[in-house]
Amino acid sequence: MSHPRGKKKTAVAAAAATAAVGLVASALVLGAQASAADPISLTLNYHCTFPLVGSQGLKVVINTDLPTTVNTGQPTGAFDIKAVSTINADTVSGLSLIGATTLEGTAAAAATVAAPGLNLPVNVPITLDKTNIPASGEMNINAAGKTPSLTFTQPGQAKITVGDLNLKVTPRKADGSVTGITPDGTIDAPCTQDAGQNNTLATITINGGGGGTTTPPPPTSTTPPPPTSTTPPPTSTTPPPGGGIKYSFGITGQTALKSLGSTAPIKGSFDADVDLAAKKFTGNLVLEPTHTDFKLFGFLQGSSDVKVVQNGPQTGELVGTGFKAHIKFDTFLTTVNLFGIPISTDPKCGTTTPSTSEMTTGADFDLLKGGKLSGTYSLSALQNCGSFNDIISAFAKSDGNSLDLVLAKK
Repeated sequence: MSHPRGKKKTAVAAAAATAAVGLVASALVLGAQASAADPISLTLNYHCTFPLVGSQGLKVVINTDLPTTVNTGQPTGAFDIKAVSTINADTVSGLSLIGATTLEGTAAAAATVAAPGLNLPVNVPITLDKTNIPASGEMNINAAGKTPSLTFTQPGQAKITVGDLNLKVTPRKADGSVTGITPDGTIDAPCTQDAGQNNTLATITINGGGGGTTTPPPPTSTTPPPPTSTTPPPTSTTPPPGGGIKYSFGITGQTALKSLGSTAPIKGSFDADVDLAAKKFTGNLVLEPTHTDFKLFGFLQGSSDVKVVQNGPQTGELVGTGFKAHIKFDTFLTTVNLFGIPISTDPKCGTTTPSTSEMTTGADFDLLKGGKLSGTYSLSALQNCGSFNDIISAFAKSDGNSLDLVLAKK
């Protein structure tokens, strides 16, 4: 009955991680003269924070041709950049959970060019290739761009380092519509470079000669537009100590007791720990005590206070954009009244064997918001119900009782 996230986390889209692919590459390299260009490849690892799936790893491989030497006073010119970004299986699963089939968008990467008399931060936007999302496993996304041009005025060495990323991506459904991952369907996700890496893209020797001025790229062309979408905080989808993604839902609804011809309201919560890669979850179900009024034979007025307690951890699998839950619980009739007279008050009056229910989410269920969850269950014979145990048991024991719940993501 979960989850199962997302951190609507998600996400799920979470899923925006892929955007980093070209950002790093195109934005961050300042080239030099093509005549002395050498092939360069740099691999960097990041962690990006998304709704639905929380913090997820992202690997970016940057490839370009940069010169080993340049002359002062001569513009470096622009150089082509290509990059491949790999997002992990959990992020791909998060995208699938929100019904996304493609991913597109923009990103902005930070870099620094340090040279004698120059310490220039560069922040360049790039458009990412629209990419199909696989059913499972890792996902690669490609991007290409061009470096801005610089002119160095002093001899020495120039060092180009790559920094953090900011992603702005839109996962889309098969019909081209956006998902519900954010109000406008676009995810803004910051990506922090993992510590302890060599993030130097290139070191270039600047020879004397020429005498121009240092010309940085225009600030207006390297500053990404301010984000406009609002991404829900991924606090409810932060990976817990066990390594999964945590989802929390509030529960409302009712159960219909077939043999008694009555209903009882249900209210509670479900907290789940989801393994996105395996598409499985375990969870903790807590339901508040409830009450039902019934009529035996259609005219004998009775009532009972009811307590439902989970029997062990709850389990289930992610299916499409929802899930299937294997629910196991014990039912206790803590008080039973007939004509207003208590005929059982033992809190241990309850089922002899646990009830089970295979519950499934509705077609419109959304892990980012919630939705309907339904199933059926049986009640076994009762025990510990005092002198009237057999009579109470005969009326309570039943098959085909229904559970109709609504889950709302916390």
